[in-house]
Amino acid sequence: MKTFSLILMTVFFQTQILAKAKVANVDFVKEGKFGVTKIKLKGEYRGTPELTIKDDMVQVEIPNTIVWPKVEKKFSVHKKFDSTMMAYQFNKKLVRVRTILPYDLKGNEDKVSMVVNGEFLELYYPIIDTPVKAVSKAITKGVQKKEAVETKNGEAGNYDETYLAQLLQDKSNVKDNTNEVPKSQVDAQLEKAFNDKVSTSNSAVKKEGGFDMSSYIFKFIGFFSLLVVFIYGVMNLFRKGMLKRGGLGFLSNAKMVEVLSTTYIAPKRSILVLRVHKQVFLVAQSEKGMDLLTEIKDTTAFMKEGEVKVTGNNFDTDLNDASKNEKEFNLKDLVEETPSVEVAVKNENKLSSQIKNKLKDLKQFQ
Repeated sequence: MKTFSLILMTVFFQTQILAKAKVANVDFVKEGKFGVTKIKLKGEYRGTPELTIKDDMVQVEIPNTIVWPKVEKKFSVHKKFDSTMMAYQFNKKLVRVRTILPYDLKGNEDKVSMVVNGEFLELYYPIIDTPVKAVSKAITKGVQKKEAVETKNGEAGNYDETYLAQLLQDKSNVKDNTNEVPKSQVDAQLEKAFNDKVSTSNSAVKKEGGFDMSSYIFKFIGFFSLLVVFIYGVMNLFRKGMLKRGGLGFLSNAKMVEVLSTTYIAPKRSILVLRVHKQVFLVAQSEKGMDLLTEIKDTTAFMKEGEVKVTGNNFDTDLNDASKNEKEFNLKDLVEETPSVEVAVKNENKLSSQIKNKLKDLKQFQ
């Protein structure tokens, strides 16, 4: 059933395609005083062509036809290739065939006809000669006008010229009365003017005028090329890693993050001492990751202990120990241990007793 429907559709489309005739060729033929445009149709044509006449153009609209590619030809009626014929597809169902002639068909529309002759569609139109007579008449009129002007000029030559001769004579007398300047004087004045001009031109400072576009362009190209070379060099250094962060040794004296010690306390478990810049952290590492235990505040003492283990004692470490271990002493023991203080006290008691005894003796004497 499907194959039968497909066959019917293909037959229908083929009939639709074949129903359209094709314009195969367009040609021109002279038959006496008439010109004939022959339109060759390929295929069965069903339709009625429409004829249109406008000024120097004769057009035929042929429905239900196609033309591909567009046809355009030049042909000769009076002179070589002075006329044009063309056939083109106006829309999907209509083809237009135009014949453009070198003369106007006004007043001769009734002499234009169209005949269907087998596979040809023939279009007849009269061949009208160009208006040569009118041109010759115009030329003769121009010649007549020229002759009339010449005759007028001839008549003008017969006028009285005595007044004109008198004016010319007066002019020559005035010219003779004028004082002539000697040639030597004229040459001297010209030489002086020339020397003044040369001196002024030598004394003038030559200035470079105008804007030199070529120098500006060369400067711009040079600057742009230097900029491109600089950018390329910097990008090349970045690509090679020479300008990475910390890549230059004089800019990075110490490591930012460093593992100071690692202590393993169990399988896959350890304790790390990390130094980050100036801070020291105690970190626990396990399968789950790293956990911060504490931060070591006394970083200087921690670092000193490490140095002592590696290098031994030095003046700096001994000085710190001396400042921490202060000496203890007892004032009472010191007093007991110094006998000079006791002797001084005994001597003081003896002196006071002697003074008292002398005072008593003085009282008795009174």
